Amino acid sequence: MSEFAECQNCGRRFFAENIECPYCRDQQVARERAWEEQPQARGGQMFRFLFASFQLLLVVIVLVALLGLRRAAGPAQWILALEALGSGVAAFGLAQRRRWARPFVIGFILANAGLGVWGMVDRGSMRALAWGPGPLALLAFLVPFCSRQARERFDR
Repeated sequence: MSEFAECQNCGRRFFAENIECPYCRDQQVARERAWEEQPQARGGQMFRFLFASFQLLLVVIVLVALLGLRRAAGPAQWILALEALGSGVAAFGLAQRRRWARPFVIGFILANAGLGVWGMVDRGSMRALAWGPGPLALLAFLVPFCSRQARERFDR
C-alpha cells in the first residue's frame, strides 16, 4: 500500500515517495523547452544591444561617481556615493538577470531623471551635480525595461 500526497501548487495527487510533484516538474520542463524553441523576436538583438549598452553605462557611472567622490563635499558626496552604489547594484542585478533588477533599474532611471531635472532647475546649490541632460538621456533606456522582452528576460 502506498500513500498519496497532494501537490500544494497544482492540487494533483501523486505517490508520496516522490519528493516533488511530477506534474509540476513536467510542466516546467515543457515551458523551458518551448522558450528555447521559440524563434527570436524581431527586436531581440536590438534589446540585447540596449541591455548590454546600459550595463556598460552603469559601470561608467560607477567609475565617474567614485572619481567624483574625491572632489565632492557635503551632500554632493552622499549623492555620489548613492549613485555609485545604486548603479553597481543595478549592474550586478542585470548581469545575474535577477527578478528584482528590472524594477530596481526602472527606479534608478527615474531617480536619475529627477536628479537631472533638479540639477537643471537648481544649478546654484548643486554645481557639482548639475549634469543636466545626462541623467535625462537615461530615459531612453526606460523603454526596453518596460517591454515584454524585459519581463521575460528577468525571471530568476
